[in-house]
Amino acid sequence: MPKKSLFNFEFVSLCIVTFLTLCNVAVFYNFHLYLQSLGIGGKRSGFLIGVYSLTAMCLYGVASKEITLNNAYKSMLIGIFIVVVCGMAYLFATDFWSLVLVRVANGIGIFMIMAGCMVLLVAIIPPDQTGMAFSLYSIAMLLPYSIIPSVSDIIMPFMHSPEHIYLVMAIFLIPAAGVLFAIHRRIGSQQLAQSPSTAKGGRLGGEVNNLFRRPVLAVLMVNGVYFVMFAALFFLFKGLAQQRGMNNPGLFFTMQMGVMILIRLFCGQIFDKYSKVALVTIAFLLTGLGFGLLWLVCDVNWILLIAVVFGLGMGLCVPPLNALMYLVTHPRYRGYNANMMMLMVHCGNFIGPFVGAWIIDVGGYDRFLVSAILVATSTSVFFWIANPARYIHHNGEQ
Repeated sequence: MPKKSLFNFEFVSLCIVTFLTLCNVAVFYNFHLYLQSLGIGGKRSGFLIGVYSLTAMCLYGVASKEITLNNAYKSMLIGIFIVVVCGMAYLFATDFWSLVLVRVANGIGIFMIMAGCMVLLVAIIPPDQTGMAFSLYSIAMLLPYSIIPSVSDIIMPFMHSPEHIYLVMAIFLIPAAGVLFAIHRRIGSQQLAQSPSTAKGGRLGGEVNNLFRRPVLAVLMVNGVYFVMFAALFFLFKGLAQQRGMNNPGLFFTMQMGVMILIRLFCGQIFDKYSKVALVTIAFLLTGLGFGLLWLVCDVNWILLIAVVFGLGMGLCVPPLNALMYLVTHPRYRGYNANMMMLMVHCGNFIGPFVGAWIIDVGGYDRFLVSAILVATSTSVFFWIANPARYIHHNGEQ
């Protein structure tokens, strides 16, 4: 495939589809409190928050190999249909088991959209702009978490109940189907059919052996830990904020995500220029500092400053991790490994709220915050020692 600019219709369109899809994840930021209003609390509420990610995680593990350039569009269209139907289903699902079914279906839909999107993405980005590409793409992934919590807080007084917000957000996903048709017309199957980064990889053993290479495994593990912390903070923070008398917790995420977006929008070149391992290590140390400040500082007047610390830490992490995975992976497995990174996203989105809700239930928010501090600092040490950058793939040789 001839070299092309990163800033093209296909890349921007995939970012739009990703944004609209993840709005249907971020809209559940108040789901923990909504479940409590239905009489579903403790570990059961944590399970319901994370079960959609558990479903997507399982599908990424067993079905990612089946998502290729030949069927990515069809997969994404089916996924959009499923997510829209689920948005309607929340109006009627009010008990634990009916909500389990809806959340599982939601996970299937999100998987089908995002897995197809990632296969297309790694096929079109220029290899020499991986840091910038994943930095910009991650903005599309972050914007929903920045916008939706505050918007939900603003419009909630005018809505009958939270499930109506879930329905409205699902309807907004429908235009993504039109964007997909436009992408399909512009990215011809002939243009990308020979792309090794998204080719179907022959025997399953090849994919498995690829995953157990030291640098690949290290990046996957650290990516999973990052999203455990990200999801736990996102889905459980509102309870902490209410406990401390903060009236509009959505502002915390607007500030945090705003900082993350600014870093990735205006500082994207640092992800290609500086050591990716060092950037990830610094990111985890700053994230640990953020949890430490939440633990030590109870004055709500400091909460937005703490959000800035989280924004700096979490803003530095994902682009270099994704770029490292691209660079340490054989071209044949780049599409597959990109979806394994998404598997770890969903693994984190399940484990974070589930374990976090359990820790809060047993020991309160203080124990939850101390646990997060320990996880963040130990992960930074592990990644610095593992240093996957030593195994960057060059010209077909490891």
